[in-house]
Amino acid sequence: MERNKEVHLSPVTWNVYLFILTSREPVGVRSVWRSLKLSSPSLAQYHINRLLEFGMIVQTREGKYTASEEKRVEILKSFVLFYGKLIPRLVFYGALIAGILALYLVAWPAKWDFQDLTVVAIAVISIVAFFFEAYVQYRSLRSSVQKV
Repeated sequence: MERNKEVHLSPVTWNVYLFILTSREPVGVRSVWRSLKLSSPSLAQYHINRLLEFGMIVQTREGKYTASEEKRVEILKSFVLFYGKLIPRLVFYGALIAGILALYLVAWPAKWDFQDLTVVAIAVISIVAFFFEAYVQYRSLRSSVQKV
């Protein structure tokens, strides 16, 4: 498969990929079938074969499957895999700004003048914007068809 070739994944294939990616250990066909409530194990095998064909997953010696370290999906570059969960990077930026704001409010003697109100307002607006955009990113992760 060419490196720059764009591939369209069906919603079920994308969900199979996300399941394999977020699993902490390699998974088999039957665990994919049961976890995603697919109609048959052969359907799970079909979607796994599609992902193998695109190089998105690899087969272990035990016959189980895990996400490929070499093939990175463009949409997932803005996510961090943290304890088996995909978390948008923007969540960490929002948490950083929230921590800085908390430190500012605790450590700095607040006079609640124009400067303090401006800092708090900018920080709150930034935090809300980061978390809202992270929510939008996370929702787009489950969209119907993915370009890989």
